[in-house]
Amino acid sequence: MSLLAKSRLLIPDFSNWFSLPKPIYSLDAFAQINERYKQAICLTFDDGPDPVYTPKILSLLADYNAKATFFVMGAAAEQHPELVEQIVKDGHAIGNHTYAHHHPWMINTALAKSEVARTSTILERITGTVPRWFRPPFGRLRGVMRKQAYLEKMETVLWNHSIIDWGPLGTHAGITQRLDKIKTGDIVLMHDGKREHNHPDIILQCLPVFLRSLHDKSLVTATLDEFSQIK
Repeated sequence: MSLLAKSRLLIPDFSNWFSLPKPIYSLDAFAQINERYKQAICLTFDDGPDPVYTPKILSLLADYNAKATFFVMGAAAEQHPELVEQIVKDGHAIGNHTYAHHHPWMINTALAKSEVARTSTILERITGTVPRWFRPPFGRLRGVMRKQAYLEKMETVLWNHSIIDWGPLGTHAGITQRLDKIKTGDIVLMHDGKREHNHPDIILQCLPVFLRSLHDKSLVTATLDEFSQIK
């Protein structure tokens, strides 16, 4: 590949941006939230399902009757369909996080579309329903991926509160501090997949204290599916 061709892959595709719905960053996007969800937060987990950490996170959520939305990778879902089934069985929501987690700006148009469409097909085959939510890898928006998600009747969801449970900042102290700052209306980004620099092991250590604090903070957890009818 020529240097010029490589440089073009680094430029985000802004085509169709202005004709597509805006991405969802927080629960404020759901204007007519009823009283049940006035104090809601949305916990989300990316990059799974992971055979080591996803079952432990599901067990922990069940202990505190907390609900979450899992943005799963198609390749991982193919390898561990039983975990996708368990996520749904436990009352959580499923979202599309592409097949192989390529950086959206570093792949060609055909592959970018396929990353979305292929994962939707896999998730429908496993769960019996098409996913309603799409989250691009690294939160990097690309027009062709957003359009593919839109054509498949998915909404693009990012986040407004990252726990930064990855890399050198993903320490026990840092994660605990950021969990403590979660407030009403937040869509919270965490990871159940261990890929690359994620720290789901530390998330598992920190989550129990946070989940125990929800009642005292008058916060409730809800899945994105619970808001799909009121947007």
